Amino acid sequence: MKFAIDAVILFSNVGARRNIEFVRNGVNVITGGSNTGKTAILDIIDYCFLASKHRLPDSVINENVSWYALKLYINEKEFILARRSPIENHVSRDYFFSQLSELQSVPSHNIAEDDLRRILETEFGIDDRVIVPFGGRALRAGAKLSFRYFFLFNTVSQDIITNSEVFFDKQTEERYREALPRIFDLALGIDDLENIAARERKEELIRELARLTRKEASLASRREGFDSETKEILRKAAAFGLVDGNDANLSIAALRQEIETAVAESAISWSKRYEEVSSKLFLVNRRIRSIGRFTQEYSLYKATLRNAEDSLKPLDVILEKSSELVKTDAFDDLISGLKTDLLQVKRAVATKQPVDGQIAEMVRALKADKSALEAELAGLPESPTAFESARDRWLFIGETRGKLNAYFEAELPIPRTANDEIERLNTQIDAIKVRDVEERREMIVRTIEEIALALLQEVKFSLENYAEYQTVFNYKEKKLQLRKPRSSLLENVGSSSNHMFLHLFHFLALHEVAVNYKSRFIPSFLVLDLPSRPYYGEEKVLDEKKLSHSDTAKISAAFKLLNNFVTRMNTDYATDFQMIVFEHVPTSIFEEMRNVHLIEEFRDGIALIPANWTERVLND
Repeated sequence: MKFAIDAVILFSNVGARRNIEFVRNGVNVITGGSNTGKTAILDIIDYCFLASKHRLPDSVINENVSWYALKLYINEKEFILARRSPIENHVSRDYFFSQLSELQSVPSHNIAEDDLRRILETEFGIDDRVIVPFGGRALRAGAKLSFRYFFLFNTVSQDIITNSEVFFDKQTEERYREALPRIFDLALGIDDLENIAARERKEELIRELARLTRKEASLASRREGFDSETKEILRKAAAFGLVDGNDANLSIAALRQEIETAVAESAISWSKRYEEVSSKLFLVNRRIRSIGRFTQEYSLYKATLRNAEDSLKPLDVILEKSSELVKTDAFDDLISGLKTDLLQVKRAVATKQPVDGQIAEMVRALKADKSALEAELAGLPESPTAFESARDRWLFIGETRGKLNAYFEAELPIPRTANDEIERLNTQIDAIKVRDVEERREMIVRTIEEIALALLQEVKFSLENYAEYQTVFNYKEKKLQLRKPRSSLLENVGSSSNHMFLHLFHFLALHEVAVNYKSRFIPSFLVLDLPSRPYYGEEKVLDEKKLSHSDTAKISAAFKLLNNFVTRMNTDYATDFQMIVFEHVPTSIFEEMRNVHLIEEFRDGIALIPANWTERVLND
């Protein structure tokens, strides 16, 4: 995303103007002593871009400024964006916005914040599809992402420049801490809007399918429980004479109606049906026992026939030798009769006979009748029950009606059958194609590591003990680490100087990846606040601490790293890149670096707020 800040403009309370102009393609350096307002420029940029709170110092700065303005270059267009200064801790809702390239006079409120937000979102490529993919404590899933979250890639404040654990600003604020993992893949081109939208829709359908499946399983389970409970309710209601015990298969709906209509009716006969069912069950059991006895006797009969078959087996031998025997007149009649008897015996003792199948079928039918009669009998009262009082009767009726209402609602049919709905959802889920980004994520992480390693090699002599270490990007924690050569050991890097270099490698590598993959969300600029902090610390006056030769060399190496990065953006990617650096260092450190431009030195009375502005306040 093409982006540059052409100027920061301040208007005093009496209309005086202070311009600080920057170069679009290069490293813009503002150097000077402490308490001159350098860091406030970063806070001004953040405030103008619709910040909901501010960090601008009230003393000297806010008390002297009426409007803060930025002259911007975004995607080949120029804008003026201004915001009225806050009053103490309260931010202003007054904005000025113009597509003119120059601001001729003091701004005045001309646009609502929501309208301005929509304009900026358009420039940042954010539409209704750029949403929070998963929710958290501060961010709601499905809400539109703020363009401000992507500025996390554009600032390295003095609070984190030497931090060994945190590599992004604003991680003390919950919504920015939650936003970082949610925007990272989108920002670097690991994922894209179409794929995110498809994934979101597919996950929504999967959640709906799971909900429907759980609901159907719950209803099925409840129905099974309801069947037994309704039988018990029916039995009690029949015992109290509220329903007809002759109808043991009432549905829940019918039972509800029976209870409703039975409130004013007298008790009805339940005993006749109980006796009828008991009698039928007795007859069925007797028939089953009779068939059992018959089956035993039949089996005994077949065993006897098998013995007879064994006694007739010599007949087979006689028949085989019949040609050798001397036969009388009665031989043929005798043998023929024996052969007939033997055949009948063999048929009778066969493994399965028609009578066997008939008996088995009869037993199955009788057992089914027995189960049905037992179930019906379980729902009928065995002996009459009377209510002790009218109050008891109405309490039972009320409790029964409440249960039946709940059961009835569980049995209400849904507009479409569950199977049809589940099939429809499965078809829609299968039709949505979601690209697996794991492989691309791995590739981009390797690219970040490769670029960071090349940056390390540029300044390896400044890292001393870590000159030969490998760079590792911790995707989960979103930070760059160093790995000992030919080892899996991740080094606990010491020295704030080394941490400063790691932060530079980290952000420059992320921006090169963003440019390489043509990110539409990450602006091509970077603000660095006090990269030399490890060497100057918190010194208020530059001359209070002289740099050693080695420290000077390390700071110079850091600036060469930034200078070479801009050159690489120009030559390898044919694009511009802007950096704004706030420093303490003398200008001699970055002399003869083609892409490094000294913007201003805040020394000898020169500061962000001109001296005559504060003098006027004192005089007034």
